[in-house]
Amino acid sequence: MSVPADSLTIFDRCYLSAELMLNWQRQHGSSHWMTPVKSNTQYEVVEQLDKEGRDFIVEMKVSGHARKQDPSLPEKWRARLVLYPEKTQPNHIKGVLTSLTDKQYETQSLLDVYFERWEIENSYGEIKHDMLEDKVLLRSQSVEGIEQEIRGILIAYNLVRLEISRIAKEAKVSPLRISFMMALRDIQDELMWCAIASPGSIPKKLRAMRERVKRYILPERKKRPKSRTVRISKTRYPIRSKHLN
Repeated sequence: MSVPADSLTIFDRCYLSAELMLNWQRQHGSSHWMTPVKSNTQYEVVEQLDKEGRDFIVEMKVSGHARKQDPSLPEKWRARLVLYPEKTQPNHIKGVLTSLTDKQYETQSLLDVYFERWEIENSYGEIKHDMLEDKVLLRSQSVEGIEQEIRGILIAYNLVRLEISRIAKEAKVSPLRISFMMALRDIQDELMWCAIASPGSIPKKLRAMRERVKRYILPERKKRPKSRTVRISKTRYPIRSKHLN
């Protein structure tokens, strides 16, 4: 796998293993990794890096099975563990493990970068479901053509987001409060009309479009009166677990 130098790759928690992470660093050198810590991860604190007790260098044992598969693995390996300040729900991420052990990487920055990933995931969802309507639109038969199509899709998405940010600025609200789907439809309609309109009328049409999009401002999210909880599935029928003898 080709990985840029001085980059950070974020893995899902299911990929947490000494074999993968240690070999990742051996292969990619200056590139780093990050993954959510599992609830059953066993570790020993080697060094505390902050006063609050949320940032540590930890040491973990490498399983005998992993060392049998790869004899080059050490008996123990180290990583940085950064914990979130509070647990807001039963399945909330406890913290992250990362190879970024240098103190120049601040505790909060490491916590923030993991959730930035979810913002990117949301953008992918808007592109896939709202813009492309879950259809496969890449038709090119060459690598260069595919790359060009992907660039076109990303440019179109960012242009819509840019227009949303300008509309939000005029309305003095957060861009996140403007419906992406409704704004996308209005912008698409206006672009089709602008294609046949006289050049002098385009600014007026764009101003009118922005005023219409302001109607799609979403209400502010209400703060939760209680912390998130996972609903317990209740049934009057007996359940037989495959894990029980």
